[in-house]
Amino acid sequence: MRAPAIILKKIPIREYDELIICYTQNTGKQVYQAKSILRPTSKQAGHLDVLNLVDFSLVHKNSHPIITSAYCIDAFSQLKSSLPAMSVAYFLLECFDKLVFENEPDQKLWDFLVSQIKYYDEKAHMLTNLAHARFVSIDTMITAARQELLKILGYDPGMPIEHLANTQFKSLQFAREVLR
Repeated sequence: MRAPAIILKKIPIREYDELIICYTQNTGKQVYQAKSILRPTSKQAGHLDVLNLVDFSLVHKNSHPIITSAYCIDAFSQLKSSLPAMSVAYFLLECFDKLVFENEPDQKLWDFLVSQIKYYDEKAHMLTNLAHARFVSIDTMITAARQELLKILGYDPGMPIEHLANTQFKSLQFAREVLR
């Protein structure tokens, strides 16, 4: 089975394995296991990086499906070279991780996630320059992403996202403390 996905988060398990939390186009938010990805000789490690748009094959086993092969479609290298763009993108990924339920595909959510990350990648250089010049506020971009996501999820766009998730967002703390 082939599945395009955006990698949201990685959790180390055992010595060389990781759980890969991603949002897929066809099946929504999923948790997959990547075996031996932390070995120095792993060929898949670079493909299964957070924020990558990937295509991979799966084998279904007893617990989590196992990723057997992965191919990075887009690594969004411009985005990853800009701290302001990364902070906004990581906020979006954290929202998907904390607010979106597993196994519930939603084409609007997929389209929103991919388009936002592509937008941040395209505008990364501009965002870095504007953030340094203080012409644009990272808070403004985070607020816009938050409002649009809440609207797609069916919530009031003005609702405080940390109350909805019932937890603190580390990406918001990072943006507030480091990017000021």
